[in-house]
Amino acid sequence: MTTVNDLKRALKSLENKPKFERQLEFAALLTDYFKKKGIKPIVVGGLSVEIYTRNDYHTHDIDFVSDGWHLFDHLLTQNLGFTRTERAWYHLDTEIAVEIPSNYLEGNEDRVYEIILPDGKNIYVIGVEDIIIHRLEGVAFSVQFPEEDEDYEWAYRMFLIHKEDMDIDYLIEQAKQKNIYYLIEKWWQETN
Repeated sequence: MTTVNDLKRALKSLENKPKFERQLEFAALLTDYFKKKGIKPIVVGGLSVEIYTRNDYHTHDIDFVSDGWHLFDHLLTQNLGFTRTERAWYHLDTEIAVEIPSNYLEGNEDRVYEIILPDGKNIYVIGVEDIIIHRLEGVAFSVQFPEEDEDYEWAYRMFLIHKEDMDIDYLIEQAKQKNIYYLIEKWWQETN
């Protein structure tokens, strides 16, 4: 199990690694640390898009959906030297930022994907179908031409990369429930 001292040592060793590797390793350490407290942080947001696009997308923070906000706050600020802003914590030396936008997963908990890193530690990531839906929801009703928005483009890229492995019926069902099916309807015609 990861301890506070392990996290402190890791922050020092992560400083010179590439950003994506830094984020994944730190997310895995936090996941392992909070496991003993009965908390299961799930990676969402930009880092999940970066994972599912195989590092084509780039994000600047680690977004988790998780219980235990106050425990994250205490660990990051009191023990690890992170600075807290309104919604996020930032570590200056490693340029790692952590945010917990919610303790509620906007997606299906049963579709959360576990990734095991080379060191044996793991992270949990929102299902690819759910992050596609989430990205499309973000533009469907907020911009005039959603198909010209970069979030639409990233959703489509994730679809293209993972279409053979994803649950298309679930994706369609969710898109219809969220009234955004019109955004993905043509994807099958374009890719067949």
